[in-house]
Amino acid sequence: MVNQYIKAYKHYRTPVLAVLATVMLVCSAVWSFDVPWREIAEYFLLCVLGVGFLALLAAALVFTIHKIRG
Repeated sequence: MVNQYIKAYKHYRTPVLAVLATVMLVCSAVWSFDVPWREIAEYFLLCVLGVGFLALLAAALVFTIHKIRG
């Protein structure tokens, strides 16, 4: 039981720490430099839309390559 917990902890440690570090960075920007939460949310939405657009372009490219190769 303990070995499974340690294995799961090691597997998820890096992504969890990355998310926590990002949250701390955003909170410090808001609290230390008085950046409004609305601006942070707008930038986040812009990033999500940008990544989604790139994913759609990549999917279209993969689809096209598969169609060309037969």
